[in-house]
Order: sequence, then C-alpha cells, then structure tokens
Amino acid sequence: MRNKITRKRSSRVGLFRVVILAGLLLTLAFIFLVSTLGSQKFGSFHKLVLEVVAPLQKVVTSGSSYVSTFKSEYLDILQDTLKLREENKRLVQQLQENEAILNKSREALATNASLRKLLEFKSRVGQPVIAATIIGKDPSAWFRSVIIDQGSNSGIMKGNPVVSSDGVVGQIFTLSPNYSKVLLAIAPSSAIDVLLQKSRVRGILKGTGTLTYRLEYILKTAEVEEGEHVVTAGYGGVFPTGLPVGVVSKIIKKPRGMFHEIEVTPSVDYQTLENLLIIEQQNLTELKHMGPR
Repeated sequence: MRNKITRKRSSRVGLFRVVILAGLLLTLAFIFLVSTLGSQKFGSFHKLVLEVVAPLQKVVTSGSSYVSTFKSEYLDILQDTLKLREENKRLVQQLQENEAILNKSREALATNASLRKLLEFKSRVGQPVIAATIIGKDPSAWFRSVIIDQGSNSGIMKGNPVVSSDGVVGQIFTLSPNYSKVLLAIAPSSAIDVLLQKSRVRGILKGTGTLTYRLEYILKTAEVEEGEHVVTAGYGGVFPTGLPVGVVSKIIKKPRGMFHEIEVTPSVDYQTLENLLIIEQQNLTELKHMGPR
C-alpha cells in the first residue's frame, strides 16, 4: 500500500516538473520574441536570455552556412568532373583519329617506297612485265605458294617467272582468268638453274620448305665462299640470266661424296612480300650485268 502511494507521489512530482520546465521554456521564448519584435531596450533578463539563445543560433547559422557552402562546392566539383570527363573523352577520340591518320601515312610511305623500288627493278630488267599484288597464301608445305590478283586475262601464262625488287620469287604454276598461283622458290618442289656469280660454277637451287635454299651439284673441287652471290643461270628459257637469288650462308664439307652441301639465304624476304612482277615468257632474253643489288 505504501509502495503504491509512493509511486503515485513520484509520478505527480515528475509530471509537475515537466509542466514547470515546459512553461519556463515557453515563457523564455515568448519574452525573447516580444523583446525582439518590440522595444529595442534590453533588461537584465533579456540579456540573460540572449546570452543563452545566441550561441545556439550561432551554431545553427554556422551549420546552415557550412552545409550551403559544402553543397555549392560539391556541385562545382561535380560539374568540373563532368567537364573533365567530356574533355578527356574528346582528347582520347582525337588521339585515336590522329593515330589512325599517322598509321595510314606510314603505310602510304612504306607502299610508295616498295613500289618505287619495284619500278627501279623493272627498269633494270628491261623486259615487258606485269605488276601484281599478293592477295592470299597457300598453307601447303610441299607447294608453298601465294595467290596474286592477275591471271590469263592479263597475258600471264603458266611457267612465267615471278620476281620482286630483291630478286627471284618463283614461277606461275596455275592460273584462272583473273588470278594466279605462284610456286615460291623455297617450295621443296621448286628447282632453278643458278650460277655462283664469282666462280661461275653452275648448280641447281632447290627449296627446302623453310626460308632457305639448298644448292646442289657443286663439285668439291670448286672454290665456294660464304657470302658469295647466287644468280639465275638462264638455262631452259624460264628465268633470264643474272637475276639475284641469294647468298651462300653455309658450306658443309663432308668427307664422303663428290659435292658440297651448301645452304643459301634468299635475297627475297618471303615474310614481307606484297608487290610482284611477272616477266612475260614469250619475250625472255638474257639480261646482262644484272648482278645482286
């Protein structure tokens, strides 16, 4: 019973305190409002209220100002970031366009240099030729060949010799009206009559299926040196005399046998071939003083 009475008294006291505190706050707010809107004279109580309320207002005002400033700066940074992204995107696109133009210019210069070199070789050949471009390659190991964009409609015939600005490439071995296949001289099925330019010793140059030739039927009594140039012999009426073929790169002297075993490095870079010349066979004659480049 006493506990219930005590609880009731405590509840009443707490409620009374809340009412008193709320009334006090309302009174202070009312006085401050009246003093602000009314007389400009401040009494001691007004000053006390001002001292209490002013710091709170200062904190609120500073916070609002900070939030406003932060918001403005954030928006400015966001706009600057978007502008930088757009500018970066534009610069990347411009760089890509410039690189594409530069690549085209380089390709044009390389093509021009290749064609100029081919024209110089054409003038040295002094025979009717047909210009052609490689458009494909045959993956066969035995018949290593390339496809060119000229055929029988251009006057090409089977067996026509094919050269580049650096020397012998191969022969036409099959053709259609508008396209032809060139059997490369490095194909294992290829064989060309050649001469060692210095000693004038004749041999047969055969392809190995790799980027080298094998020179056969050179007697051991013949003097052969590494670095000696190999040119076409002109026998058989296929290749004219004196076209560059390659350079002796290795001589293997075996104790048995009659012939040297000689490796020849092609004068033509088969990995970078693009533009070719087909020499018209019906007009082939010996070419003198050609020699290697």
